[in-house]
Amino acid sequence: MHHETPPPLPPLPSARSSMRRGDKVLVGVALFPAGLIAALIVLRLCGLMRPFAVPTGTMTPAVSPGDRFMMEGISYLSRQPRRGDIVIFKTDGIAALPPALYVKRVAGEPGDHLRISEGKLFVNDRQVCLSNEAGEIIYNPPPLTEGLSIQTDVKVPNGCYFVLGDNSTNSFDSRFWGSVPRGNIIGRVSFCYWPLQRVGFIK
Repeated sequence: MHHETPPPLPPLPSARSSMRRGDKVLVGVALFPAGLIAALIVLRLCGLMRPFAVPTGTMTPAVSPGDRFMMEGISYLSRQPRRGDIVIFKTDGIAALPPALYVKRVAGEPGDHLRISEGKLFVNDRQVCLSNEAGEIIYNPPPLTEGLSIQTDVKVPNGCYFVLGDNSTNSFDSRFWGSVPRGNIIGRVSFCYWPLQRVGFIK
């Protein structure tokens, strides 16, 4: 009895060939939020991304009371803090401050000769204009501080940063308690996510 060999079965289409271009796009769109959330969780666990809020107006208008913003420490893995950066720092080792986290703007870098005169900032004998969304920042002393020793002509120690509040007449900053060691700075203020009318990158 003669048995005929059955014809070979046609090859099954591979998953790659069967997936249409539109399907690939949909899968990519669906996976992107999950990947983003996973990345944020990893950065948060490593301390490189943290949400913050401040109760005072010492950095108004860059950061105002009620603002919710993100601090990122990724930038400082590849570079040092720069003049103009708004930083979050620990008060460890600063005798005049209680244990806390503060937010201020970097005005003086290590080794700088910094001077404040008539509300203007001079670094190494050259005027430097720092600004926020309201324009150039004027550094006037807080009221009722005539009898206090305010540091307005200093050399920033190596490995330290001189930090100031944008709302200078309402800011207790390096003018009163000195510079911040580099090791105290944990990250840079980057993005405001609440309230909705304030959403955006922080200048």
